Amino acid sequence: MPELINTFKAMRKTEDEKRKFLASLQGVNLDEEEQQEGKSFEDVRRKALGINASADDVLSLQGPLAQEAGFGIGMGLGYSEEK
Repeated sequence: MPELINTFKAMRKTEDEKRKFLASLQGVNLDEEEQQEGKSFEDVRRKALGINASADDVLSLQGPLAQEAGFGIGMGLGYSEEK
């Protein structure tokens, strides 16, 4: 019985490797361990508001995001962007 279980495990492993290989030929990565985390809701929200700054940048505190934080650019935080 253990031989049969090991045979099925080996067959499953080869099938998984084939599936991953065929998917990689089409440009799809099926490795769950290596998948990157998606963007957070706050990242998408900043992008939708037209703010091209990361969460740890002072430029992200503008508009409605500044109102929610209670301070920000134009609300007690003086900042000018140099180009």
